[in-house]
Amino acid sequence: MSKQHTKLFTTHDLLLLLVAFLGIFLYGLLAALPGSVLPTLERSQYLPSDTDVGTFLLINAIGAVLAYLVSGPIIDRVGKKFALLTGTAFVIVSMVGFALTVTQVRAAAALLLIFACSLLLGLGANAIVSAGHALVVDVATAWRNAALNLLDVCFGLGLMTLPLFVQALQKSGGSALIFWLLAAAALVLAIILLALKFPGPAHPESFPVSEAKDLFKNSSFWLLAVALFMYVGTEVSVAKWVVTFMERDARLLAHSGLVTTRLQEITQASPAVLSQFFEQDPVGIGIANYALSTLSLFALALIVGRLVSSFLLGFLKVNSFRLLTIGSAITALGLALGFTANSPETVRWALVASGFGMGPIFPTSVGLTSVMVPRIAGTAMSLVMGVGFAGLLLIPPAVGYLSAAVGGVAGNVRAGLVVVLVASVTMLLLHIVLTWRERRLAGISEAALEMEAAAAETD
Repeated sequence: MSKQHTKLFTTHDLLLLLVAFLGIFLYGLLAALPGSVLPTLERSQYLPSDTDVGTFLLINAIGAVLAYLVSGPIIDRVGKKFALLTGTAFVIVSMVGFALTVTQVRAAAALLLIFACSLLLGLGANAIVSAGHALVVDVATAWRNAALNLLDVCFGLGLMTLPLFVQALQKSGGSALIFWLLAAAALVLAIILLALKFPGPAHPESFPVSEAKDLFKNSSFWLLAVALFMYVGTEVSVAKWVVTFMERDARLLAHSGLVTTRLQEITQASPAVLSQFFEQDPVGIGIANYALSTLSLFALALIVGRLVSSFLLGFLKVNSFRLLTIGSAITALGLALGFTANSPETVRWALVASGFGMGPIFPTSVGLTSVMVPRIAGTAMSLVMGVGFAGLLLIPPAVGYLSAAVGGVAGNVRAGLVVVLVASVTMLLLHIVLTWRERRLAGISEAALEMEAAAAETD
């Protein structure tokens, strides 16, 4: 045990952990794009309606699911370095494509290009996520659940950081500057990846089919995976729609000092008028800054939740299944309060509470999956993440489609967010069932051991 512990802290292994952390930090920055930059693309007509935003998110989700389906076998057969480099290359191409599109192409002719970049972004960013998690599990075997929670702290840092600088960056160089900076960050990651030596693939010559069959027959795997489907859709929907919700909901805007006449003008305004209001009008700038800082606080709450859960799992040895259930309960309650609130302040602090509850859910779910079939941990994690990120195919786009169906051209984001609330409650119910099942199985196992011990004493 001491040798394993020492091995985890060699300089080379710490460098590998650092690379994984940098990759997930980059992913956090990329995940903040929909919530912080897409509202600007909507107002500038690169995404003319909530329906187009929903399609953007759907295409991005298709790329994510494809990435997870492909990256697991690649990680186990070819290696984590190849998966990380390929994902980073896709991200660079995507960011350069976005930057060139918003600067060189008219909005009316840019929609297909925007969608193509969204697909590449989904492929690249999520290949980084899959390989980064597999790398941490490989390096930090003895404390994988705690390490994965720390890894996903980096996601929260990225998600928190970008919204803090969006207004200043867009004022300085427009949306294109943000895309160029993200492309440069991905390039730096690629250079570091090329310079480091990685562990070899787990199964370079063959794939253990029997372990994969056992995984698919495991009911706990499917409960974890479907709950993760609900979780990912919920988290990404909050990150994408919270800024739009706070900028466009009439009940929230009424608390921002807008008189009734002005309020009606803003909620029914054209994209050009909205853009001018949120970028030039002092009241509009204040509302936009408050919404963006709320997104950053949500991300900060995710970070705190993951730090706390890392401590609970690593030092206090709290049961992982109970932690999942408690986290999803806090999440559902926070979202129910936030999405029915009438004041921006209540929305903000309710989302902070839900972000704290979300903290342990993703990394703990991935860590639990990796121990179900240790020989194909990379494939198992990619599969559960693939099912989880399939939630992006349904939940975030459904918010946009329902918003457009209820509110017409102006949209009704509050109505669309009912989809997210339903998903969070479903996740809670699945975690309750999973926790009950694991406690029951543990009780059966303990009873069997006691019977064996009693029989041995009799003999």
